[in-house]
Amino acid sequence: MKINEWADNLSLFEDGTDRLTYLIELARKSTTLPQELRTKDRLVDGCMSQIWVDVGVVEDKVKVYYDSDAMITKGITSIVADCFSDIPVAEAKQITHDDFQSLNIQQLLSQQRRNGLGNLIETIRKKVHVL
Repeated sequence: MKINEWADNLSLFEDGTDRLTYLIELARKSTTLPQELRTKDRLVDGCMSQIWVDVGVVEDKVKVYYDSDAMITKGITSIVADCFSDIPVAEAKQITHDDFQSLNIQQLLSQQRRNGLGNLIETIRKKVHVL
């Protein structure tokens, strides 16, 4: 499962500051959602920052397209999007909120940002379940 690979990668950073720096580095890569698709219907509700997500299927594999207006949020979104992307739809439908606990990102976030992370995961899950 891709989440386990991310958990292993993130566990290499012993301290929260290093982990946050890594998230910002991830955010510097280009996003996968074109500017014209950053529309209100793709916004994740309940986030301090704006996060846009869209989900599709290419060659029987889920693709999550995203962008955010904040660096740390964008880095986190890139990880969550990758966990759902490039895997069969049936496998993506099995991913739960609890699967993301192993990433140990939550303790780096304020309560409101933790809620936003949960909303991001739930938004993607809902979009995956209608595929």
